[in-house]
Amino acid sequence: MDNKKILITLVCGFLGSGKTTFLNQYMSKILKDNEKVALIVNEFGDFDVDGHILDETALSVSMIQGCICCDLQDDLVMQLQQLAQQGVTHIVIEATGVANPIEMLSACQDPLIAHLFARPTTITLVDSLRLLQPEKLSEATQTLMYDQIRASQQVLLNKIDLLENQNQRDEVVQQVAELAPYSQIVLAKYAEAQEIVQQGSGVGREQMLSSTQPHVHYDTLSYHFTHPVSREQLIQFILNVPDQVLRMKGYIQFRDQPNETFLLQYASGLPSLESVGEINILTTLVIIGEHLDKPALKNKLELLQFG
Repeated sequence: MDNKKILITLVCGFLGSGKTTFLNQYMSKILKDNEKVALIVNEFGDFDVDGHILDETALSVSMIQGCICCDLQDDLVMQLQQLAQQGVTHIVIEATGVANPIEMLSACQDPLIAHLFARPTTITLVDSLRLLQPEKLSEATQTLMYDQIRASQQVLLNKIDLLENQNQRDEVVQQVAELAPYSQIVLAKYAEAQEIVQQGSGVGREQMLSSTQPHVHYDTLSYHFTHPVSREQLIQFILNVPDQVLRMKGYIQFRDQPNETFLLQYASGLPSLESVGEINILTTLVIIGEHLDKPALKNKLELLQFG
């Protein structure tokens, strides 16, 4: 590899797999190596949640209102070209959870910019629990997750601590090894590596990089809260989230703590709530799923807001 070429790292993984948690750790590590790093964050929706979560330690660019593997592919090529002119040595791209990295790899090697960049490195995070429950996902979503795994040099099997026993762990490792026989497989908790279970060689991986389906289209709904909400009503809202909802992420405030903001996340049926302190930010929730009944969801959010 030509050392003068700019490095590109793609961080991929389906909705709720732990990409942002991983990125906070990964960015800190590479910044210690004195690299001039740029971060491109792609959000599927009209509100940039991750841009506020990630530490502001690198040149950061948000790309919203579309997916960079299809809708914003030309924009990505142009953005990479501009960052190259700014003298960066390493560009990290956090793809939206519904992006197909196989198509993104093509954009990163566009003839307009191929001479500037080294061949991209792809890291995919996988929600181990979700991988074990394919019956809860549509066939299109399963295929997308498998494509994300196939495209990677390194696969982080995240949330390994949520598996019940060794048999389940062996099962998810075997699934990934069959999909990505040339990739490194790493067991992880909270997006932090615990154990390498397959070293990977990278040899032969290129022959597997062909997308098995057209881009999967998901629905997104953004709701902007104007006032703090009731904790009890939020719990009821989460308990009644329809199966079509794959991911929720955003900021919310409560009536009993109106000055404190919380990061709300939901994936694989599991919610999490984390205080981010007294910050000035829009309290907005982004919901992503398949065949969402947006009017019904909006009505429920209105009840949460004004009930």
